[in-house]
Amino acid sequence: MVATPQIRPEAHPEIPTTARNVDEAVRRFGAKAETYFAGMWRGDELADAFVADFAEIGHGKAMKMLRTACRKGIDAVPNAPQSLRDLFAELDTIPAWLDLDWIDDHTRHLPRYTRQAGITLGAASLVSGYANSAASRPLELTGRYVENAGMRTIEVGSWLIAINERGGLRRYSHGFELTVRVRIIHALVRHSLSRSPEWDEDAWGVPICQAFLAYTLIEFCLIPLRGMRAIGAPYQPDEVEAYYRSWRYVGHLLGIEENLLPVNQHDQEVLEDLYLLTRPEVDDYCRSLVAAINEEFLVPEIEEILPRQLHHMAPPTVAALERIFLGDQIADELGVDRAPRMTAVLRVLGPILATLNALLDRMPGVKPLRTRLGLRYRDKQDERLRTRYGVQHDLVDDSPAGGKAHPARAH
Repeated sequence: MVATPQIRPEAHPEIPTTARNVDEAVRRFGAKAETYFAGMWRGDELADAFVADFAEIGHGKAMKMLRTACRKGIDAVPNAPQSLRDLFAELDTIPAWLDLDWIDDHTRHLPRYTRQAGITLGAASLVSGYANSAASRPLELTGRYVENAGMRTIEVGSWLIAINERGGLRRYSHGFELTVRVRIIHALVRHSLSRSPEWDEDAWGVPICQAFLAYTLIEFCLIPLRGMRAIGAPYQPDEVEAYYRSWRYVGHLLGIEENLLPVNQHDQEVLEDLYLLTRPEVDDYCRSLVAAINEEFLVPEIEEILPRQLHHMAPPTVAALERIFLGDQIADELGVDRAPRMTAVLRVLGPILATLNALLDRMPGVKPLRTRLGLRYRDKQDERLRTRYGVQHDLVDDSPAGGKAHPARAH
């Protein structure tokens, strides 16, 4: 599928043709916009260099080296290529701004809202990313979503569970390894698509570019935090601060360059505004992505928590949640149904539930109890979903063959 070219502003011939409102973005955001647009032409130098060595090393052997380096350190990898050593020289260097002890201490009770976090993952985090046809294009060209929306949602959930575990971002943790593997998966997709005749670089820039990669933090940090507040499950101020700090480090591990890496809520809000202003138009594939996650995953999951007699309420509930999380303009573009009554109900319930949850948080011993219950629910839910959708792996690089071949899987 080829993008419909737009007239590129003569003052900015270096910007992908599908970017919109370029002059307004430069006027409003100045140097930040210039940095953002420049990021559309950059991938991840260290990860890309390692993936370039796969041709000589072999895909399977290279991924085994990567996992060994994650689990035992780079010195435990026999004959490690210089590209892998360079990558881990960065990964093993702890940024001066990072305090994982403080983050662990202030995020230990986040799992008390496990159920709500699962809702926002599907209806807010993932769906928000589909409002950009260029950023969604790698999913289309690698066959990673419409073929199995449930599978990819579980893969993303596996990663999020791991990094949000206590100690989940520490060196040698499972969360650290999964994050590094996500980085290499991005590089493998970028390597494949950049050489594919299907990839229109003039229209879309570099596959999984720095600009869109930086927006990943908004998808999984700013947007879900806002969504949790909307449905009455707000975190406390210290937890919110810890969440932003942890995602800053996740962004660092994912290879986001410092000049695009958001530091705090303000930085994420600015990046979100810039992204939304300049994003390419939504296309039919974006709408098919939303339809897939709704029909194959979100609606069945809402049905799971409703009595059978109320299953007919699941579709309008999903639509209402997406409209609350995304806003009507983006929801309309993505083809989300209008559900005015349910939207009104959820908007009223949100503040009521927020007040109730705030009271519960202040009661002695309740927060630890709710955290334990949340963790128990999370484990049972993960087991149920994996059984339901037949998923036993964690990330796509470890998924079984089938459907369209994915660049991250060994062939």
